[in-house]
Amino acid sequence: MPSPHIDKSASILTDDVGCARQLNAGNVCVLDTGDDRGRGVFAVRDFVPGEVVIIGLLDRLETSRTTNSIQLNWDVHALFEAPAVIVNHSCDPNLAIVPNRFGAYDFISIRAIYSDAEVTWDYATAEFECIGISNCGCFAANCRGVVGGFSKLPPDHRMLMSRFCAPYLRQT
Repeated sequence: MPSPHIDKSASILTDDVGCARQLNAGNVCVLDTGDDRGRGVFAVRDFVPGEVVIIGLLDRLETSRTTNSIQLNWDVHALFEAPAVIVNHSCDPNLAIVPNRFGAYDFISIRAIYSDAEVTWDYATAEFECIGISNCGCFAANCRGVVGGFSKLPPDHRMLMSRFCAPYLRQT
């Protein structure tokens, strides 16, 4: 007797999301930063440059920009699942964003990251105008003082030169 046709595409995506969540749980954990920034995301193992540290997964699309949303396109904002939504900003980040198959961003290491180090990304590489935080508290040597947004970055900024920014921003 022939077996009925089963559409496996939905279950494959569900399996992929489950694997992504498992990878995230094995790579990072959420802890208190011990300062005014509240919670942060910390590496639970070492990473070499180019490794995926966090696979971004969409929680939901937003109809407008919110303080916790991440901009995906000119008129598209989304909330990501934890841990991605909790990753703090830094003007000297150790992560960069790249689009992924889930319609979100993966967070990849751009330099060596050691276990117990906080992982951070530059919000201006996804947000044309950042409203989530105004004054920067990253304490990096090259801190801009304000997060600003893509529109405020100098054209020779290293994240722009390496093309580590949201694809829609490269069209400006």
